[in-house]
Amino acid sequence: MKPLNSNSMELVTIANALVITLVLITLVSNATDLLAQPTYIGDDTCSDCHNHIYQNYRKSGHPYKLQKIENSPPVYPKETSPGVPNPPKGLNWSDISYVIGGFGWKARFMDKEGYILTGPEDRQYNLPNRHLGTVAHWVSYDKKKGQRKPYTCGACHTTGWTPTGAQGPHQDNLPGIHGTWSQPGVTCEACHGPASYHVRKPSQFKLTTEERCGDCHKRGDATQIDAKDGLIKHHEQYEDLLASPHQMLKCSSCHEPHSSVIYGNGKSDSKGLKSIKESCLLCHKEQTVKLNGSAHVNECTSCHMPRIGKSAVAIKHESVSGAVSEGDIRTHIFRIDTNKDWDMFTDDGNFVRIDDSGNAYITLDRSCLSCHTDKALEWAHENSRSVH
Repeated sequence: MKPLNSNSMELVTIANALVITLVLITLVSNATDLLAQPTYIGDDTCSDCHNHIYQNYRKSGHPYKLQKIENSPPVYPKETSPGVPNPPKGLNWSDISYVIGGFGWKARFMDKEGYILTGPEDRQYNLPNRHLGTVAHWVSYDKKKGQRKPYTCGACHTTGWTPTGAQGPHQDNLPGIHGTWSQPGVTCEACHGPASYHVRKPSQFKLTTEERCGDCHKRGDATQIDAKDGLIKHHEQYEDLLASPHQMLKCSSCHEPHSSVIYGNGKSDSKGLKSIKESCLLCHKEQTVKLNGSAHVNECTSCHMPRIGKSAVAIKHESVSGAVSEGDIRTHIFRIDTNKDWDMFTDDGNFVRIDDSGNAYITLDRSCLSCHTDKALEWAHENSRSVH
């Protein structure tokens, strides 16, 4: 083998230098990526690779928690929300900057300066509810205050929310919005994190798939289930679950998180369990409803997940043992207490009662008497053990 001449050695030296330079550039680039914070890119970019999931999620309620208004009504996917046909009384759509919600339960409104409209009438629009038999109607919102309310709800209504307070900066330079965001509504990156690095290097920068449902489906102390007027407040599903026999389960054990819980993905389902991906019988194989044939997921939820939470509307059923309230949200407490003397709510009515072991219970009036209105609580107590 001939020794390298000076020209050959120079070429080798240059080649080695180039390799080292490329390695250093790669290391510096990766180090920069690791040190700098990723940024939000928007859910439209996610659809390039995850189009099926994207199409499903866009038919769920999450993207419509907050919707910008451009002189016309908010828009919802076909075969989902019937929509919000009119702005509050005395106003035009040009007077509204954003609509909060409007998918499934209710809508509230922000004025042209970003303040939430409050007042004694025509400030909250309740959508029709076929389960309770209620029609669309207007009601008050914060009627005692009757004044504009700063918008501070972006942590659960937007993607990339940064609270800034009254001093700002303000989203869209609207002084009533005490924060900024990347996108209105709960989009892909609200749960999976900012995706700028992931888009550039998908295999190297993975987004989180850790469940974050509890970030928004709870308020305040997670060991307390907030209540009002004999019903659980609408944002307490996570607290419900923690006080239930299913506390060890993830939400996605039963739910498909990219689908709507009430409308589904534009598909017809008369039972209203669109995002439920697993039947109760997956785990409870031994259970049958002796009084009504074989158990079915919808039969299970009738008693173990009664509608005792309220987002927008509620009704009362007059039973032999007194009035029983039914709301528009199913509970996730699951456990029924057949003791007719257990009181579901604390004496002040502000919370669901929890026992010394941290367990909450659905009482027999809520699980039985909203349907069996011609029966008394004693009847429910005597017959409840024979259901399974």
